Amino acid sequence: MNKSVNKGISVLLATAVLASPVMLEPKAAYALSIEDVSADSTRVDEETEYTIEFEINKDLSSGDSIFVRFPSDYSVDKKLKKSDVKLEDDDDDKISIDSVSVSKNVVEIEVDEKIKKGTVLILTIDNITNPEDKGSYEIEVKTSAETSYKGEKITISKSSSSSSSSSKGDFEASSSSKNAEDSISLTLGKFNLSSKSKLKEGKYIYVNFPSKDMLPKSISKSDVKVNGYKPDYVSILDSDSIRIEIPSGADGDSYIKLEFTSSAGIVNPSKPDKYYSYEIEYNSKEYKSKDVEITNTSNTPFTVSLSDSAAGARTSYTFDVDLSNKLGSNAEIEVEFPNGVTVPPVLTSNSVTVNGAQVTNVSVLGNKVYFRTPYGFTSTNRASIKFAFEGYLTTPRTAGTYTVTAKIDNKTYKSKEFQVSGVTPPVAVDNTLATVGLTRATASTPAGISIGIKAMGAPIVRNQGFIEVVLPVGFRVPAYLPANTVTVNGVAASFVGVRGQNLIIIPAQDIPAKTVAQVNIAETAGIVNPATPGVYSIGVYNSEERGLLFSRPATIVALNGVSFKQSVASFTKAGKTTGLAVAPYTVNGNTLMPTTFFRDALGFSISYTKTTAKVVSGNTIMQFKVGSNVATINGKNVTLPAAVQLKNNVPTLPLKTITERTGYKIIYVNGNYTVYK
Repeated sequence: MNKSVNKGISVLLATAVLASPVMLEPKAAYALSIEDVSADSTRVDEETEYTIEFEINKDLSSGDSIFVRFPSDYSVDKKLKKSDVKLEDDDDDKISIDSVSVSKNVVEIEVDEKIKKGTVLILTIDNITNPEDKGSYEIEVKTSAETSYKGEKITISKSSSSSSSSSKGDFEASSSSKNAEDSISLTLGKFNLSSKSKLKEGKYIYVNFPSKDMLPKSISKSDVKVNGYKPDYVSILDSDSIRIEIPSGADGDSYIKLEFTSSAGIVNPSKPDKYYSYEIEYNSKEYKSKDVEITNTSNTPFTVSLSDSAAGARTSYTFDVDLSNKLGSNAEIEVEFPNGVTVPPVLTSNSVTVNGAQVTNVSVLGNKVYFRTPYGFTSTNRASIKFAFEGYLTTPRTAGTYTVTAKIDNKTYKSKEFQVSGVTPPVAVDNTLATVGLTRATASTPAGISIGIKAMGAPIVRNQGFIEVVLPVGFRVPAYLPANTVTVNGVAASFVGVRGQNLIIIPAQDIPAKTVAQVNIAETAGIVNPATPGVYSIGVYNSEERGLLFSRPATIVALNGVSFKQSVASFTKAGKTTGLAVAPYTVNGNTLMPTTFFRDALGFSISYTKTTAKVVSGNTIMQFKVGSNVATINGKNVTLPAAVQLKNNVPTLPLKTITERTGYKIIYVNGNYTVYK
């Protein structure tokens, strides 16, 4: 049950005047004002949600707290979570909460942002159990700015007022249509209030609708009347209830009559039934409407036409829908396809038309596409919707019968079943040697990705099929990747889409079955490694084969790991790039590094001349001679994989020999190295 009273309780000011000749400046006695306390249910021993509306008269800062004290007869969940509590102002702006805790029957809510004095707050707390005995109970509130609580009483009863009313309901509910999903105008009442109750300006009337699919996102107060008067405020509380502030014109009335125009955006429930009813709540009393019947619509299923009906084929979709209401400009349309793989992650407006007119505001969410008719659209009872071949939609991958659903102006239309035919199954391929590697392995660092697919089980047709790369949570993936930052077999991709952590890569060339596909994603694409070091699994799929092609682990190391590239005279550590006297290079497959690298990048102690070099790490002492492939390590001769060379007057030493003896590891991907410990 909900109830509310006037907003804007006046601030209490106290002025102290002393009898002595010295006058002190008056001080304000800041007082919190409770405007309303209500509960979803006021039945005894009922677990319910409480709403407390109050005005603060002193600023709150981030870290300050709001305290709500329930009487000892109540039961408060000791494990109350942030998700059980909601705090917002009377403009419906959400206020951040840092933490929620419970001590005895006191709920402490620590706020995470500044709140100005004079703000009216609406605090909702779930998982509160009412007392076992009926009666009047006081709920108390204070903040960090007050030393004492302010209270407001609420009545707990054995049953709701509606339980004592007749089974036929307290009032009539009439609408402009009984058809499921039709847009309607709606009248609730007129009916008399109980117990000599009267409407009071500024208090709230709550309306609970019988189904969660009836309300729009918002309702204008100009589309609502209370006893013939426009209310001061209308807000949607959740998917099936609204709150209406009583206007001055209805003040003192002993009855309620609510009217909603057809432009309010209310629609009938989508499911036909004989026993729908509305509930109106005011002043802790509930009133229930007589039953309302919702009937089936007379919609005729529409026919879906495909340009290619083979399973997994790229195709256009065309269908004509006969509408029960006229469709005008800027009308919202939602089309739900059989499954998510039929829809690319991004669609442009020039790929979708209604009655030949290009639509606006196209967006994709899974297997649903949302768009609007353009401004100036000619009003009509028939919608011819087309998704062009250029939109990259495909049929489902599996042969069978499917349907499409279109929701047009909040009314749902379903298609007849259409047939998708079978295709040749993929051939068996071996991807056990397939690879995935990162160009940089350090945490929180932009990285490229190299993916070596050994073979495809089915051909991928250019500009139609796709390769899908799934990055685990932790990787930061931008909302958009330019196609020229991704190549497939050396050619820039035709299109790259982003769906959450998934990259959809459409090649610009055919990839036959049983052939290699090398995918390279450049560092400039904007993918960033996870902030937490560890091993992450990267998965690879494609549009033509069911299930995972393969996945490979990728090791992310701490930010103090050292990255460098072949033939580039610098290294990067902790985000800082430092120059090298000599660029890393290879001799017979072995990487040689300038002696200074081991000092500047790894922190070893070094000394060198044009003919010798000495590297010390802890108890390990390594001595090298220019031109020799034999080194002395802790007094023992060791054969090197490549002889020491002199470059730019600095000896260059075999990297692997030194890292193996100092506990370091090397990650190598396409000329990119990361050395870490």
